[in-house]
Amino acid sequence: TFDETDELQSFFARGNYTIANKYLFTATVRIDGSSRFGSDNQYGVFPSAAFAWKINEENFMGDTFSLLKARVSWGITGNQDGLGHGNFIRRERYGGIGISDGGTIGNPPGLAPVSFANPDLKWEETTSYGFGIDYGLFMNRLNGSIDIYKSETKDLLLSVEAAQPSPQPFFFQNLDATVLNQGIEFSINYDLIQSDDLTWSAGFNISYNENELQDFGGQIPAGTIRGQGLSQAYSQILAENQPLFSYFVRSFEGFDANGQPISDDSQQFRGKSALPTTNWGLSTTLNWKNFDFSAFLAAQSGFYVYNNTANALFIAGSINNARNVTPNVLTSGEAGNAAAEVSERFLEKGDFIRLQNASIGYTVPVRDDSFLSSFRVYLTGQNLFLITDYSGLDPELSTSPAQGDLLNGLPTAGIDYTSYPRPRTFTLGLNITF
Repeated sequence: TFDETDELQSFFARGNYTIANKYLFTATVRIDGSSRFGSDNQYGVFPSAAFAWKINEENFMGDTFSLLKARVSWGITGNQDGLGHGNFIRRERYGGIGISDGGTIGNPPGLAPVSFANPDLKWEETTSYGFGIDYGLFMNRLNGSIDIYKSETKDLLLSVEAAQPSPQPFFFQNLDATVLNQGIEFSINYDLIQSDDLTWSAGFNISYNENELQDFGGQIPAGTIRGQGLSQAYSQILAENQPLFSYFVRSFEGFDANGQPISDDSQQFRGKSALPTTNWGLSTTLNWKNFDFSAFLAAQSGFYVYNNTANALFIAGSINNARNVTPNVLTSGEAGNAAAEVSERFLEKGDFIRLQNASIGYTVPVRDDSFLSSFRVYLTGQNLFLITDYSGLDPELSTSPAQGDLLNGLPTAGIDYTSYPRPRTFTLGLNITF
């Protein structure tokens, strides 16, 4: 057996300095040590610094803004998530004795390797830069923020396929590449009504993000596709100057006179990724006397989902195997013996709007001499409705598939293979304080 105890040591220091309550300086340094790395790379040093300027405190600003603060920041963070135990050392196991029914001893016991030595494994590091403005008007009744950011992740920790023969199918390594994320975020909140019996506030936020893999010389297939005739098929590739989870598929131009798909001779990048470029949310809170109501609407756009469920099951070939199909298969013009392909036929826009949650409650008045301090009854709903053109059950998919779904050890995103949809739930509850 192996001792798989991991140890993490962390040291943290922070300094703050403020001048005239207008100029705020912050500096931090964090040192993390992990037993998951070799002795030469166990400790990582992760500094950060930030400066903020309360512009509204300056004499030249007047009273227009109740808050106007500019922020700038820089920092480095480390990551070891998913690494697991002992990935930097060679491990061996003493094999058992094999004895046949006749008593013959075969496979004499001995040491056999079960993992590689990888002493150069080190912390994944992300360097982030940010500039932002916080604003408030009318005594902060209207407030929000604007942020511009850029982050670069280097030495990305990935579990990649090992060259065979090997004692293990995958091993961790630091990818010699840079993952770039950059974008802008905007939020605004407003107290629409403020009175003794009625208050109503609303908030809106939106963000835009660009993602790209840079300084990477190779290509790694990813995104396993399942189905008859699709063995070893894939739909994504990690490649330079492409977003992560970029689709690498054939085109689809319909079917020819024989019911065979018309497409390119080879898979290509189509300028489509599983990563959303835009996220936005809308929230509201309403209180009237003892009643309260809140709701949150969320949306994502600019991404695509590969409908592997349709690729594997909802094709003309399924009819030959006496399986159910969707009605559009019957009129598609596809032949029952059509070639199975990973193509744009099953690549769909995943844009959606979802009512994430809504809640309504009532606070029951209690007498001053009551043994109860407060009594509130509420009803909450989750995932109340979904608006999308995606033909599957839900375009918002998990990015953490089981090991058997990985290709070359890489995680995948945006591939829907019989994914279980998010449930719609309702909760009736009581909040009682004594």
